[in-house]
Amino acid sequence: MPGPFSRILHPTDFSPASAAALASALALAKAGRAKLVLLHVLTPPSPFVGDDVVPARTYEELEAGARRGARRELARRVARARRAGVPAAGVIVDGVAFEEITRFAKRKGVDLIVMGTHGRTGLPRLFMGSVAERVLQRAPCSVLTARGK
Repeated sequence: MPGPFSRILHPTDFSPASAAALASALALAKAGRAKLVLLHVLTPPSPFVGDDVVPARTYEELEAGARRGARRELARRVARARRAGVPAAGVIVDGVAFEEITRFAKRKGVDLIVMGTHGRTGLPRLFMGSVAERVLQRAPCSVLTARGK
């Protein structure tokens, strides 16, 4: 019998905080026989370096390299989930992380979002913001955060 969550979303940025959240997402999905979707939001590299503009070809190479790396990392995590007996899929989208995470959750009818938090405080939080906090504010479902080490 399925648990209270039938579709779990795990947004990942491949950080240690995301690794902790993946462990929780896997445990919940396995216990509740839920489907797990791993989502990576790819933020395109900036075409500007200081006062200069990166040549178009270099920019495209950077973007293609980032996409290849993300596909590779996501595939590793999906394989880990499947080895644990959890039905899993990986998705890569482009955009602003918190916007794409909440948009995806709404569109796909996600029951639970399980994501990592870096636990930043002070100036780093002020300048970098908190994706987890913004997802908590906008999510259409419950959100579980796991703090990285």
